[in-house]
Amino acid sequence: MTTSRPATATLVVPAVLVSALVGALIAAQGRFNGDLAVAGAGTLTAGWLSYLGTLVTIAVVVLVRGRAARTAVVLRDRGRWWWYAIGLCGIPIVLVSAYGIPIVGLAVASVASVAGQTVAGLALDARGVGLPGRLPMTGRRTLAAATAIAGLALAMVAGSGDAGVGGGQSALIGVLFFVAGATLAGQNAGNGAVAQASGDPTIAGLASATGGTVAISLLVGVAAMTGGLAGVALPDAPGDWYLYLGGPLGAGIVVAAAWAVRHLGTFALTLTVVGGQLVTAMVVDVSRGLGTPWTTVASVLAIVAATALGVSRRAPAAA
Repeated sequence: MTTSRPATATLVVPAVLVSALVGALIAAQGRFNGDLAVAGAGTLTAGWLSYLGTLVTIAVVVLVRGRAARTAVVLRDRGRWWWYAIGLCGIPIVLVSAYGIPIVGLAVASVASVAGQTVAGLALDARGVGLPGRLPMTGRRTLAAATAIAGLALAMVAGSGDAGVGGGQSALIGVLFFVAGATLAGQNAGNGAVAQASGDPTIAGLASATGGTVAISLLVGVAAMTGGLAGVALPDAPGDWYLYLGGPLGAGIVVAAAWAVRHLGTFALTLTVVGGQLVTAMVVDVSRGLGTPWTTVASVLAIVAATALGVSRRAPAAA
């Protein structure tokens, strides 16, 4: 028992690095899905293609690793319905990203979703969801959350000032991203619990992607029957192949986050993810000619400060 804690604690730093990479992948995925939606696929279809691509990619990884039989046994013998239901928590962020990012920009959307994740992450960690034990809401963690939310306020000022985007529309999209971020925190915590129960974060990703794909496929089916997909036109794959990378990136996101959350907790995972996410977001926005207002830069600095406050050097202690 004395050797298990140091071994776990040594994984905190690698988990921070993996989470930062996840943030960069999330930023890139949001841009690809948003561009796919604008290119003619529409918000719902772009989200469906992203989920489908995630599921296919994880399934291929399972096959390549030679773990198909073991994965099937685990899902059959130990799987629970909520393993698959967790995937529904990722649908809001996929759809809202495809709709909102082309309007307010990636940096603003990212910070807005972060605020929802931090608030939900504190509550989930306090209950020990997806962790070996509970992480109480200390003054340091509360200050980290307040700092992150201050970053949201700065980002919303930046969004309100964008040309062609009204303050009311920017605020509404910000609220949508806040709610979507909160549900995403639930997905991360739930996948951490599944990774613990199954012993493999890839299984957690597979179950989550399966549930999410089934749910969003039903939405697409209803939309098709009611004429909601009229006018949808998929971009030419050979020429615009990169627009379909949201799915494979999603596979990396869900599996890596399912592993990292076990060592950081949902709240700290969110903050470390943001470090990579917002830097990537600003780089992408600048490269697209959207510019980066000083308020967005200040919001990034606020998130970095929140990360320094919120990440513990020790892993969550086992109950």
